[in-house]
Amino acid sequence: MREVTFTLDVEDHGARADTPRAPMITRQVIEALAEQRVRGTFFVVGELAHAHPDLVRDIATAGHELALHGWTHQPLTTVAPDGLLDDLRRGREQLEAIAQQPVVGFRAPTFSLVPESQWTLDVMVAAGFTYSSSVLPARSPLFGDASQPRVPFRWPNGLVELPCPVATFGRPAKPLVANPYLGGVYFRVLPWPLIRYGLAHAGDDEALWLYSHPYDFDPDEPFRARPELGRLGSRLMWLGRSRMARRVARVLDGTTATAGPPLGEIAAAFAAH
Repeated sequence: MREVTFTLDVEDHGARADTPRAPMITRQVIEALAEQRVRGTFFVVGELAHAHPDLVRDIATAGHELALHGWTHQPLTTVAPDGLLDDLRRGREQLEAIAQQPVVGFRAPTFSLVPESQWTLDVMVAAGFTYSSSVLPARSPLFGDASQPRVPFRWPNGLVELPCPVATFGRPAKPLVANPYLGGVYFRVLPWPLIRYGLAHAGDDEALWLYSHPYDFDPDEPFRARPELGRLGSRLMWLGRSRMARRVARVLDGTTATAGPPLGEIAAAFAAH
């Protein structure tokens, strides 16, 4: 049976500053994982960690790996070279100081590690990271790089990459779509048989992990249109949230798959070979 690692991108994702919901929902996720005895990797935005250090401590105390999700939730394609190294170092050192554990993993916001932002790879290494979880190896409406492998690999500078799991649906000779079926809105809205299909057809050498955000678990957040997402995108941001927790539990309960170790352990094992 395949192992699937749980990961959470801890970000407010545009929530109103006077009523942040991410800390509250993240703590609910921590409690649910504790009931299942699941350890995962939490990629935390630096600004959020600075504002809520107690949340970072709660994540670490529960036994989860902490990793950085950028100082701000800004795609790598839009960051300026000046200042990125300082921001990544500041975010990493802040998490380490709060949690009292090493922080070696980085995930680019919105999987924005694409050809035009690969200059950031050397900055990640200089900032002290040993692995990245920043590539979506498929075409995507936002960011994706279909030229990259779907299995763990090393960048030329030695940084280990753990790409987002992708399932190909349709005829093998002419696939209909390559889909990041274990994450976010895809995981919430896809029919369950397609989730099972993706897991059943994953390659033995793939590193499987589920990615999510606090809002994915928040059906009680009042709906509001997001102009930058459009009407359909805004609806998708809310669709299926009430089933997210049940689906995560179903994937990790030992029936469909079992819970894998935090990504840092997977990256270390890959690097050792």
